[in-house]
Amino acid sequence: MIRSRWKLLVSLLLLLWAGQAPAAPVADEFPIGSTCFASGTLETNYRDIAQDRSRWHCQPGDASIVDQRSFIRFDMNGRKAIESPVLTTRLTLFSAMRITAIGTLGENRSLAYSRDEVSFATNDWLMRARLPLLSQPVAAYVVEFDLPRHVGVLTGATIAPAPKALDVGRSELIIAWLCGLLCVPLVLNFAFFRVLRQRFVLWHAAAVLFMLIQTLVSSGLINRFFSLSMMELCVLSAGSWGLAIATASLFISDLIEPGKLDRIQVQSLRWLGPWVLAWSYVYLFASDPIRPLSAQAYLASYVPAILVFAWVFTTAASRGSRAILFQIVAWAPMMLTGALRIVSALGLFEVPIELMLEQHISIGFEVVVTSIGVADRFMAIKRQRDHALAHTKILEGLAARDPLTGLFNRRGIEERFDELTEEGFATMALLDLDHFKVINDTMGHATGDAVLQAVAVALGADEDTLAVRIGGEEFLLLLRGKDGPERAERRRKSIPARIAAEIPGLDRLVTASMGMVTCTSPVRFSELYSRCDHLLYEAKAAGRNRTERVTMTPKPARESGATVVSLR
Repeated sequence: MIRSRWKLLVSLLLLLWAGQAPAAPVADEFPIGSTCFASGTLETNYRDIAQDRSRWHCQPGDASIVDQRSFIRFDMNGRKAIESPVLTTRLTLFSAMRITAIGTLGENRSLAYSRDEVSFATNDWLMRARLPLLSQPVAAYVVEFDLPRHVGVLTGATIAPAPKALDVGRSELIIAWLCGLLCVPLVLNFAFFRVLRQRFVLWHAAAVLFMLIQTLVSSGLINRFFSLSMMELCVLSAGSWGLAIATASLFISDLIEPGKLDRIQVQSLRWLGPWVLAWSYVYLFASDPIRPLSAQAYLASYVPAILVFAWVFTTAASRGSRAILFQIVAWAPMMLTGALRIVSALGLFEVPIELMLEQHISIGFEVVVTSIGVADRFMAIKRQRDHALAHTKILEGLAARDPLTGLFNRRGIEERFDELTEEGFATMALLDLDHFKVINDTMGHATGDAVLQAVAVALGADEDTLAVRIGGEEFLLLLRGKDGPERAERRRKSIPARIAAEIPGLDRLVTASMGMVTCTSPVRFSELYSRCDHLLYEAKAAGRNRTERVTMTPKPARESGATVVSLR
């Protein structure tokens, strides 16, 4: 009897202890304050997997979008209370989203969103959604994404207060300043192109424009001014980035000095654009089973671009290209940022890293340094062109000048005759030295050359008088102004004195005969020259050392337009 009572007492004590002791943790509880991930088909809902802890993983590196529906569970136990919390995550294409709030006393409430019902940040590549409100404390929030295209939508998700307007405004001002900086090279490029029409200037302007669009879109600043859909934002982001790489590749291929790159390298640069744009299309529009890998494939498509750029930079630098040095400096930060994003997306880091601020800064740096490189290349090409033009003018001058006297030759003046006529050179005078052959025969050709040089000095070319050596001892004057005939005559009469002063020892004065025509209307060079030559012949026949002068006017019917004057 006593033994039975003791057994009853022990049993009651055991039951009492079992009722008052805390329950042992069960296997399906979530860690306090954890963020865990799961996935399933489009038919899977949270209730189906809530108690199956084997489906949940609480390390960011375990997040996956391989299945059609992805879950995030935010355990709110132990977290600091948040006033007006919102869901914030990476802006990523998806087909549908559902947020469920689970109360501590069992109340549940859900909100469903399409991708265009979320709000887009104006200072980052982020999207936000309101959370369901409960009448009791929230134990957990569960977010479901259908067909997401980037795992960053899971690993980047947070439950946090909405950003303060002041902080957002500061970020927007910084991005706006950067965008303004990118606009400057656009203006400069068009100014450069007006001066020196080089194709690489237009390619650079296009690359800057697409980088500006990329910065406006990926920074979120575009959402301050336009209401765009998520698809439009993603197309603008991926498309502008692909077109920026395409035009930058074409810019580099045209910028580098000739002979610094092989044909295969130039062709590789030109094929980068279609390559990147094709993978941009895959990222935006591919469906299952490619969808889960589309973001990784898209980022991996930039690996060949980085390798081609590195190959081109190394080759051109090794061959002494000056222009490529600016490109190496300009692209180094952007290539490093891109490489880090690619390796993180391919799984070398626990979660993908975005580096959006670093991307904006590297874009601004690339545009500024490349613009300096464009200006340097522009000046180099301008110097080369100016040197070539100067050299051409020198050659033309040599071809148009008489090497003995330095005067124009017939070719140099005949090619410009129409232009000179329009400038008012209306008087032509043809001179020939009298008995010049006697000087060459008796005193030698050296003395004859000295006589010709002295004649060139006597003819005294100035802005209203052009002196030409036709050949041998024959010279020509073109004069403008009403006193042109008088000036020509004074020059003819000064020849004997000039020769005597320059060449002492001559046994005779060297005189000149001249035929001169003044036109009142344009006449062809050959016609005017022929008329002067005829008058010169008349001056020679009349005894030499004299001028025969004619004024040519338009010929009325049956009348001659020439008035002949003999000057001695």
